Amino acid sequence: MISDKRFSDDVSAFYLGLTAGYGGGGDDRFGLTTPTDTFAIGDQDISGTYGGVRGGWRGVLPAQGGRDYVYGFELGYDFGSLDDSVSTIVGSETVQGGSEVSDIVTLRFRNGLTNRSGRILYFVSVGYLWGDVETTNSISSPTGTQSFESSDRRNGFSLSIGAEHYLTENWSITGEYEYVQFDSKDIEFSSGFSTKSTPNYRGLRFGLNYKF
Repeated sequence: MISDKRFSDDVSAFYLGLTAGYGGGGDDRFGLTTPTDTFAIGDQDISGTYGGVRGGWRGVLPAQGGRDYVYGFELGYDFGSLDDSVSTIVGSETVQGGSEVSDIVTLRFRNGLTNRSGRILYFVSVGYLWGDVETTNSISSPTGTQSFESSDRRNGFSLSIGAEHYLTENWSITGEYEYVQFDSKDIEFSSGFSTKSTPNYRGLRFGLNYKF
């Protein structure tokens, strides 16, 4: 039986939660710049599954039409990784490029309106994130393969839209569609070659929250 609990029953509340999601649909183009030319290697679509933990605080203000305005901040950590690689033939060599993102920490501002019953919250959020980005490059020829990599901790942002629904007095479920974009960065490999890294993806995330 669904509780008749409303978001507005709490002027403010803290919560903890677990999440899981799948991301993909990015468009990070990998190009390799050498001292003499630039080569297009291919378009990366980094994808994969991820899980996460989160905690936050929210407040409630009355709005028109029997609805409530809910706002707050949320801190989350996502584990797992999303990656992709592309390759092409340049002369007699096979050139490959790849990207992987993992271990993402996000601080989000979330706000939205409830329905008239007060049990469902429709929200949008914007977040500032930090994550590990690994960029790789390999060049294979008949005589062997040379591999290069570069890792850094990078900033970015996220946008999402979704809904949260009360199940009981304390438990609620969430679902949201999100867009994640990391800052663009010029990556210099030890080979002297370079590439511009701009990883991004779109994801579907589902979660379970417990309110204190």
